[in-house]
Amino acid sequence: MRPHRVKSIGILTAALGLLLTLMSASPAAAQAPGTRIKNNHSTWCLEIGGWSTSSGTAANQWGCTGGDNQVWVIEQTELGLARIVNANSGLCLEIADWRKDNGAPVRQWNCTGGLNQRWIVPTSDSINYAPHEIRNANSGLCMEIGGWSTEWGTAASQWQCHGGANQQWNYFHFV
Repeated sequence: MRPHRVKSIGILTAALGLLLTLMSASPAAAQAPGTRIKNNHSTWCLEIGGWSTSSGTAANQWGCTGGDNQVWVIEQTELGLARIVNANSGLCLEIADWRKDNGAPVRQWNCTGGLNQRWIVPTSDSINYAPHEIRNANSGLCMEIGGWSTEWGTAASQWQCHGGANQQWNYFHFV
């Protein structure tokens, strides 16, 4: 075999490997824009505090900084449900321990595919700047900032949906 032919085969093999890797990646993760989720009442961003990458860390509200701990990837899944993944940690937003009671904490956890990690959210691109609820598929309850707090660091939890501004969220998509 001539040297330039061996080099061409090596380049083709590398390109094929890259193509197969890209094709096996989750299409939603590969194409989904980053999203900042802001509470309509407090106007603060939903985040994972302290830039934590640990399962079990609570989601809370904080002043919008633009950090990846405040960036979420919303991936549409089966039955019109969504998975909400933190861009910094790669972990899924969930209701702790499959709880269905008012006040159960919202946290990040390894993505398992469970209904406690599935959310009912609007899917239209027209939702930018329009407040809406984020409802957990397992409990049917809405994510909120409890006590109508405007304090940084207040944890997100779930509560019976009542349409209040503390249960309304705005999406801000960006690439």
